[in-house]
Amino acid sequence: MAVTQDRLISGDNHIDLTYCPPDLWFSQAPAKWKLLAPRVEELEDGLHWFVDAQDRGMWNGVGPGFLKYTKGMFGHIDEMKELGFEWGNTREVRPRPTTPELRLADLDRDGVEAEIVYGCLMINDLIDAADRRSWANKIYNDWAADFAKRSDPTRVFPLAIIPNTDPIDAAAEVRRCAKMGLRGGDLAFKRMSPPLYHSAWYALWEASAECRFPISFHSTGFKGLRAPDTPEMEKEFNLQWRLVRSALFQLDTMEVLVSLLASGACEKYPDFNFVLGESGVTWLPYVFDRLDTEYHDRARGLNFSMKPSDYFKRQGFVTYQQDQYLEPIIPLIGEDNIIWGADYPHPDCIWPESHATIEKNLAAISPRVRRKIVFDNVCRLYDLPQGKTAR
Repeated sequence: MAVTQDRLISGDNHIDLTYCPPDLWFSQAPAKWKLLAPRVEELEDGLHWFVDAQDRGMWNGVGPGFLKYTKGMFGHIDEMKELGFEWGNTREVRPRPTTPELRLADLDRDGVEAEIVYGCLMINDLIDAADRRSWANKIYNDWAADFAKRSDPTRVFPLAIIPNTDPIDAAAEVRRCAKMGLRGGDLAFKRMSPPLYHSAWYALWEASAECRFPISFHSTGFKGLRAPDTPEMEKEFNLQWRLVRSALFQLDTMEVLVSLLASGACEKYPDFNFVLGESGVTWLPYVFDRLDTEYHDRARGLNFSMKPSDYFKRQGFVTYQQDQYLEPIIPLIGEDNIIWGADYPHPDCIWPESHATIEKNLAAISPRVRRKIVFDNVCRLYDLPQGKTAR
């Protein structure tokens, strides 16, 4: 493996629901929610997660899809397996992402100093009732704050899960989590009510700005894709359908970017920062052009003081793990707005080859800009201690 001299901080790592302690929610659920809260049951092939009383897949499965490990399902997952990553589905197994010493060992193996950790992507898509979603979010946030302390609070920085159906509840959770020491949160946008461009969310943006608590919107898959008509069709065209989903996965954040800028949030709250998590980078200039053009043609009544794209350059960030076309695009987005992430431990992560991947993707970029992307920008956004001791 090619090893660079870069100091690396991943702005996009993960703890998926599949890796969480089996009794985290069930043990704290009120009696009326015991069967609906996220819980683990043992079936013939191992432990399964049930959410809203529906079987979602394996405990300690592969990635956010709760998949049972099968050789050949993902090329990189097979490579991780050979390096000692284990996806066993019995209680004696210790999931690497949620076992403090194993997670830290994986950071060390990858040569990564610290990480921003997204938690339980799509949990708010799995729970129907808004009150149960909010409760489940808060249970995770308490656990995540404690997990950071048990791991290394100078290296592991979990993001809170922000409730996504009540802006007032969301704002209160931001303030609560900021007091606990969490440095940002992730807002699931697929089931938001009201929509992201609605002014009701100003309460959340105000809390975020007040607490210096960036709000992320992590990609969770492009919605509205033309799915196979029948299970038989899906089986026959599984590889094609899988490629369509995965290739377009990150582009769902297009809607987030445009909706958030259209909302006027950045105009009203200049200290509010937002992140497009694992969205990729090189599509952004096209959307900037469309957004600025259509604002001038159709929406000048919003009376923004800047072009919509300029708000992103002032307040927005974007994370990626690898992009062979990144170099020429950087000036169009802003060298201060791009954050690298390893995406550990997802199937498309670059662990434990982060240094080699960065050397391949960023070799032609100046050391000054490269350092911003892999270290400085994330330190500045989240006020990380590494930024205060940077050599």
